[in-house]
Amino acid sequence: MASGESREQFGTMKVLASVTVVLVALSVVSSQDYSEEERKKIVKNRQDCIAETKVKPELIDRADQGDFVDDDSLKCFTKCFYQKAGFVTDTGALLLDTIKAKIPANVDKEKALKVIEECKQEGKNACETVYLVHKCYFQRTHVQVPQNVAAGSNPSSATAPQEAQKENKSDAKAETAKDEKKQ
Repeated sequence: MASGESREQFGTMKVLASVTVVLVALSVVSSQDYSEEERKKIVKNRQDCIAETKVKPELIDRADQGDFVDDDSLKCFTKCFYQKAGFVTDTGALLLDTIKAKIPANVDKEKALKVIEECKQEGKNACETVYLVHKCYFQRTHVQVPQNVAAGSNPSSATAPQEAQKENKSDAKAETAKDEKKQ
């Protein structure tokens, strides 16, 4: 196998795994079925990554709602968050076995494969690659991160973000149905 072909395959694997990371992370943050301990870990990871990357929390909040700012600290926050979740090493190498083991049962595998195909891209570094795939995933699925979980409050205390998320999931399902009819 030529070295260029090998690099291309590695890049493709990297992107595929990055999308899986995004699917897992979004499923964890948006689910109301996780324990208090798991939610606390998500909040701690968020706070630790804010401190490490010096990202402005409002940029994270904007990205969680679909407004992606081209900011290096936000890109590295995204990578940091996945690293703290145990999906990538400090050098950005993906831990595929860990990722595969943590894919939630509620993730539609066929839809995930479709999104992976649509989101194949690679940034200039590990931070940017994870960020670009995350952004692409959001744009394809319109999944919003409930602010009450992302910011660290009790998810049962607010319903507006949950309702917005349900509405966005319905919109995404309708869009998928339209796409399937076209084929």
